[in-house]
Amino acid sequence: MFKWKLYFFLAAFSLTTNAQGPIDGFFKKPGELDIALSASYGYAPIYFAGTKGIDYKRNQVVTSAFANYGLSKRWNLISSLPLINFKPQDASIYTKFKLLGRTLSQGTISVFPAIGGSFPLWSYSTESGQAIGQRAFTIQPILVAQYRAKSGVFLQVQAHYNYSFEPVPAATNTSLKLGYAAENFYMDAWLEVHTGLGDADYQGTVPYDSFRELTTSYQRLGFVFYYTASSKLGVLINGSYVLNGRNISKTLSIGGGVVLKFKND
Repeated sequence: MFKWKLYFFLAAFSLTTNAQGPIDGFFKKPGELDIALSASYGYAPIYFAGTKGIDYKRNQVVTSAFANYGLSKRWNLISSLPLINFKPQDASIYTKFKLLGRTLSQGTISVFPAIGGSFPLWSYSTESGQAIGQRAFTIQPILVAQYRAKSGVFLQVQAHYNYSFEPVPAATNTSLKLGYAAENFYMDAWLEVHTGLGDADYQGTVPYDSFRELTTSYQRLGFVFYYTASSKLGVLINGSYVLNGRNISKTLSIGGGVVLKFKND
């Protein structure tokens, strides 16, 4: 059974994004596998050329898949992949390990590191309004801290560094998430701040050879609502909005999906 589920996880990796990021504060039990299949529609009336907004409308449909597999109660394996117009772009794979889990009088606190990266599955064009990646090869160390009260309310903070191989600039990313997790449903709201560490801007003064060299930064708000329909199926809706940014579209997205759940019998 373990071999079959691990094979299913790797197969999902080849098909398979998460709206905000692949790492959350919850762990699957050994042998448990969740596969989320989702779609979203995004509309952007403005593109930030550098930090200056210019009129550039973009409509985009993103389908995605996300897989989370429990190797042990403290160690999980995660993969994700967006498909733009049904074509894959940058795949990612991560692993996280619960380093600290402590029970307090009114809840639990956990701290865990994660590491992973992303890579392009083919040489897609980055000079297109349909690209959401930069064809980047990245390595991403991540640190997450979460407090969950007995009531189900939780607060999570995470930070990671995106080391990108040239010519794509490196970046830092931090996020704050407030949510509620119960037996049959889950909801959260989050704020994400992504800061690029390069110099090149679209229509800027620093010369560049391709859009892969542009520095991307943004501040983004989002939400997720999830409901467990049965022991093997869940449904979700999510959304996000780019508040401000640099070399990125000011996108409002709304989406939904299903979660397929597999457990050891």
